[in-house]
Amino acid sequence: MSLYPSRTPIKIQSERGVTLIVTLILLFILTVFAVTEVSYNTMVTRIATNSGDALVAFQTAEGALNQAANQVLIGTYSVNSFLSNSNGLYLFNASNAPLWTTVNWSSSAAVITSYQGNSNAQAAYIIEQLPSVTMPGQSMNKPTLIYRITARAVGESGNGLVIIQALVQVPQ
Repeated sequence: MSLYPSRTPIKIQSERGVTLIVTLILLFILTVFAVTEVSYNTMVTRIATNSGDALVAFQTAEGALNQAANQVLIGTYSVNSFLSNSNGLYLFNASNAPLWTTVNWSSSAAVITSYQGNSNAQAAYIIEQLPSVTMPGQSMNKPTLIYRITARAVGESGNGLVIIQALVQVPQ
């Protein structure tokens, strides 16, 4: 008796490479999914970074605006301070382009610098004295002074630019 029982010979058919082709197609599909996911994650990270940058810029500009408003309300700047139209204090001129679009925000002679906050650049602001108004019931001899404060700040990366404005009324 033989140690090996009789075997029927197995016929080997010629392989056509179908398994290889299917595997390559599946590998290609998985690679496309992986590249798409990496691209999506990169985009989401950029959006989150820009959002945080804009938030830092807004908070810094808001702080500069509040600082300027407090300075106006406590009387730091007199009416005569605005006559020279420089150093961040200006008289409103309706015939000119809006001042915040033409002022040199990087010049300390044109703007008033404020604190830096969490950004990498200092915030700055300008104050414009608008025409005074007389409120109902107010004496004509003591009109209300109106100031427009424009504050500008950038975020941590230097890209998130924010400009905000407020009007401040100072009764005499």
